[in-house]
Amino acid sequence: MNFRTISIALVMVVMAFTVKAQDKDVKIGYTNIELILIYMPDVKDVEKQISSIQQNMAKQMQTKEAYAQQKLQEYMTAAEAGTLSDEDKKTKEEELMKLDGELQKFAEDAEMEIIKQREKLLGPILDRLQETIDQVAEENAYTYILNQTTSGGVSTILFGPEQNDVTEMVMKKLGIEIPTGEMPETELKPESGK
Repeated sequence: MNFRTISIALVMVVMAFTVKAQDKDVKIGYTNIELILIYMPDVKDVEKQISSIQQNMAKQMQTKEAYAQQKLQEYMTAAEAGTLSDEDKKTKEEELMKLDGELQKFAEDAEMEIIKQREKLLGPILDRLQETIDQVAEENAYTYILNQTTSGGVSTILFGPEQNDVTEMVMKKLGIEIPTGEMPETELKPESGK
């Protein structure tokens, strides 16, 4: 054997022992962030605020739509009566197209504003949740804590020992009453035995 082959073999043996030693120190936990969020009172308050903003935006949209509908009806009535010149028709059609564009822009802006407000209001709550998860990890010597599900409710932890589920520890630390009995009907409901 040449020196290079011996060196590579030695490096691989050292790496194998290092990985093996690191495996003993790794402790992985998991939680269901979406489930915790369902039970956080602050999140319920945020959802009420967001609902109020959505209702306000919907009222504004209805007002704008009613105005556009009124202008469309006026145009159609005048066009059917034959009281519009070609120039007036063109002007009215341009006005209607402009109104339609404004409606679409308002709808897009309203949607973006709702997303922005949700992020703004949920930001401190999510920060507090992350800090709590960090504390639970440190207090219980977890190297990693993974989220059990994606935001769409799809389980990413297909199997895990119950003792590594830190959801209840996080909820207790946040002062959230741990639910008994049936979980809420939602995609976020954890699968049994995980």
